[in-house]
Amino acid sequence: MIETFNTGETQETLRQEYNPDGSVLRRAQLRMLDMAIYLQETAREIGVPCRLDGGNVLGALRHGGFIPWDDDVDMVVSQKDFKKLCDYLKSHPHPQYVLQDNDTDPGFYKEWAVLRDLKSENRSHDSESSADRRMHEAQKYRGLHVDIFPYEGNMIPWLQHLAAKLSVNVNLRLAGRHPRLAQWGYDILHYAVFPSFRLVGKLFGSPGRYMHSYGAWFYEQNPKRCMVPHKDIVFEATPSKVLPTPTRYAASPMATI
Repeated sequence: MIETFNTGETQETLRQEYNPDGSVLRRAQLRMLDMAIYLQETAREIGVPCRLDGGNVLGALRHGGFIPWDDDVDMVVSQKDFKKLCDYLKSHPHPQYVLQDNDTDPGFYKEWAVLRDLKSENRSHDSESSADRRMHEAQKYRGLHVDIFPYEGNMIPWLQHLAAKLSVNVNLRLAGRHPRLAQWGYDILHYAVFPSFRLVGKLFGSPGRYMHSYGAWFYEQNPKRCMVPHKDIVFEATPSKVLPTPTRYAASPMATI
C-alpha cells in the first residue's frame, strides 16, 4: 500500500526529491544513524536511558526513519545521567567518533554535548560576517553530528528562557570573536548561574514539568508521564535499528513495546 500525504506526495516521491539512495544527504543520514546506534548501545551498556527526540520521532512515525530532508539527529538523556554518559564516551574513545563538549573543544560553549564524526565536515554557507558561521568555525570538530541534550524536571519556564538567552549571547556574540570572553562567560553560566537556577527550580519548580536543561535553546514543556519510561520504535524500517522514544509516541503502529 502506497501512503499518500495530504499534499499529494508519497513516501517514494519525497525520497526521490530529497534523499535518494547514494545522494550526499542520504549517505550523511546513514552515517548519523550508525552514530545514533553506537550512542544508544554505549548508553545501554552503562545503564543510561537514551532516546530519540524532536523531529527524529516525527520522522520515525511518519516516514519510518529520517524526515527525507532532515540532516541531524537529536538524542536526550536525563540531566542526572548526562555527565556519566559524557565522561564514559571521553574515557572510551571511538576510532571515528568523538564526544564534543567544552572539555574536548575549547571553542564549544553549549550546554549540551555532541557526538561528532571525524571523517566528515559540515561547511557553513553563511556570509563570513555571520554570527552562526563564526560560532561554527570556532569549533575544533565540525563533522556530522548527533546532539545529546540533557533534560530534567522541576523546571521553571521563565528561567529556562533567561538561561537560553544568556547562553545564546555567549555563543553568537563571543564565539570566534573573543574566545577568552566566551570561555569566561561559559564558565560563569555553567558553574554558577545555571546551577543556581537548578536550585531555585528544586525549591519552587514543579517536579513533573520536564524541559531541556538550563541553557538549551528549546522550550517545550512535557509532563513526566510523557517522558518516562521510554518505549522502542523502529527507525529506518530495520528491526535491528530500534531506538527508544518517549512514551507519548508509543501508541503508534510503528512502535514495538
